[in-house]
Amino acid sequence: MLKVKGIYDGTKIVLLDPVSLQPNTAVEVLIPDQATEPENAYWQQLIELGLIKEIRTSPTDERSPFKPVQITGTPLSQTIIEERR
Repeated sequence: MLKVKGIYDGTKIVLLDPVSLQPNTAVEVLIPDQATEPENAYWQQLIELGLIKEIRTSPTDERSPFKPVQITGTPLSQTIIEERR
């Protein structure tokens, strides 16, 4: 199967790459969903290239809201600065 990109100019599809086809050759046109976010298109392209097998999503809906941890004593930022010296 050959994959060729094209642009719809309002009346016909113009191919971006030269293709040698016999007259009356049947072709199939797949139109990407315009609502697809660019990031999803990026991940889908990685799948098509064989660089990844699946798109994994993090379960953000299942996470509990962020709650900072209270510590006592020296502030953590100060401890980090001192340890870097």
